[in-house]
Amino acid sequence: MVNQDSIDIAPHYQRRDRWDVEKQSALIESFLLNVPIPPVYLSEDDYGTYTVIDGKQRITAIHDYLMGKFKLKDLKALPELNDYNYNDLPEQLKRVLSIRPFIRVITLLKQSDSNIKYEVFLRLNTGGEQLKPQEIRNVAYSGMLNDLLIELSESPFLRLKMKITSNKSTAYRNMDDVEMVLRFFTIQQDWERLGKKISIAMDDFMAENRHRDTERLRDIFTKSLNACQNIWGQHAFEKPQNGGWRDQLIAPLYDAQMVAVSLLDDERLEYLAQNSTAVLLETVKLYSDDADFLKSVSQATGDTIAIRTRVSKMYDMLVNIEA
Repeated sequence: MVNQDSIDIAPHYQRRDRWDVEKQSALIESFLLNVPIPPVYLSEDDYGTYTVIDGKQRITAIHDYLMGKFKLKDLKALPELNDYNYNDLPEQLKRVLSIRPFIRVITLLKQSDSNIKYEVFLRLNTGGEQLKPQEIRNVAYSGMLNDLLIELSESPFLRLKMKITSNKSTAYRNMDDVEMVLRFFTIQQDWERLGKKISIAMDDFMAENRHRDTERLRDIFTKSLNACQNIWGQHAFEKPQNGGWRDQLIAPLYDAQMVAVSLLDDERLEYLAQNSTAVLLETVKLYSDDADFLKSVSQATGDTIAIRTRVSKMYDMLVNIEA
C-alpha cells in the first residue's frame, strides 16, 4: 500500500523519522519471533487512501526492510541474522515474514470529525516515546504558519549551521530546525516586552498566528538570515573561543543576531556586510568585555530579561560600528 501511494506515511502532523537501524531491526526480529505488535491507526482521507496517525515508524521500518534499504543490526535473540537484508534471508525466513506476521489496523473513517485524528495522535504519542515540543506544536497548531515554519526550515544556511546533512540528522528528526524558525518569529515580534519564558511564548505565537497571512513573515526571516550570512559569514551564530570560533550554533546568539539585523534598514545591512571584519572583531569584544551580554547568552537564556539584554546589546553594537 505504501508503494502504491495508498498510505501516506508522512502527513504534516506526523513526527519526522526517528527510529535508527537498531530499532528498525528489533521490530523485524519481533516478527521473526512471532511477538505481537501493537496496532497502527490510519485515517481514511478518501476511499482507498489513508494517512498514518500512529505507527509511522513501524510501517516505515517494514517497508524499508522489504525494499532492501537496510540490513539487520544488533539483534538480541537472533544475532546470527545480523547484516542480513531481506534478500539475504533464507527462503524459510522470507516466507515467515510474508505469511505469518500481521498488524491490526484501526481506521478512522472518512466521515469522522477531521479534528479527531489530531486528538488521537496526541493521546497515543504522549504515552510512548515522548514528543518534542515542536512536534506537539506541529500537531496542535496546524495551519499556514506551521507550513511556513517547515518551508523556511529548509533554508540551506540554517541547515548548514545546524549541521543537518540529511533527514536522518538529529536536529531534523527532532524538528529543532522548525523550532529555530519559530523562535525567531516569537522573539522578533515582541522582544522588548516579552513577558513569558520563550517556550511558552512560542506556544502562544503559534496559537495566535496559525492562520495569518505568512508573506511578511517569510520576507523578514529570509532577509534576516541572508543578512547574518553576509555579515558574519561562516561564523554566524558562533561563540568566540580561544582566539577562534566554536563551530556550533548557539541559540541565544542566533536570537541576538537574527533579531538585531531584522531591525536595521537595507543601507545599514549593506554597510555591515562590507565591513564584516569589523563586525567580527566587535562581536569578540562584546563577549570578552560586556559581562551582562555574556551572562545573557550563557545563563538562564530563556528568561525575558536575558533575551532583551542580548538583542539590545547586539543591536547597539551593529548601529555603532564604524569602518
